[in-house]
Amino acid sequence: MEKAYTVEEIHAIEKKEFKRLKSSYTLMNRAGTNCAKKISKLDLKKKFIVLCGPGNNGGDGLVISQVLKRLNQNVILYCLKSKAYKGDAKIAYKKNQLIKNNYNNLNIFQKSVIIDCLFGIGLNRRIKGIYKKIIKKVNQSKQKVISIDIPSGINGNNGKIMGEAIQANFTYTLHAKKIGHTVNPGKKYSGKISVIDIGIKRTITH
Repeated sequence: MEKAYTVEEIHAIEKKEFKRLKSSYTLMNRAGTNCAKKISKLDLKKKFIVLCGPGNNGGDGLVISQVLKRLNQNVILYCLKSKAYKGDAKIAYKKNQLIKNNYNNLNIFQKSVIIDCLFGIGLNRRIKGIYKKIIKKVNQSKQKVISIDIPSGINGNNGKIMGEAIQANFTYTLHAKKIGHTVNPGKKYSGKISVIDIGIKRTITH
């Protein structure tokens, strides 16, 4: 049976990989690029709406949107202003050349695919305010949703809903499954789970 990891275990694995690569952004870029390539191969011929939050999950989304555009996909990007991003996510923001739409004008088109990069496994507080409204709007839209790493609002360690959560059709989780994918309600909210190889050697994992 495939091992599922705690958030702390994943962070420790990533820390070792950062040291090996001498650049944490390299891993974010690799993760986003590999997710985008998998999404592009679905050949859905639909508009992709990429929703980016403030952390590294949002940074992944900024990379994904840029790569999808490069792969000739129809992409609409929603994200925060520059000052909301730090570290690797800030680098991804600066490198992204797409039009950056504001969440106040969020428009979810019919026959679109939503790529959820609002919050990842680092979420440690209940979702409220504008993010709660965005998640409700996504769930009510009935459009297909691909969540990156974990559906936004699901606790990576126990699968619990942190105030509100994205109901995903597919989850592309990075490197390995997390505990939150394997227990309900997280299991139910994750939909079909695919593990995306981001180049971390298995020897680092164990």
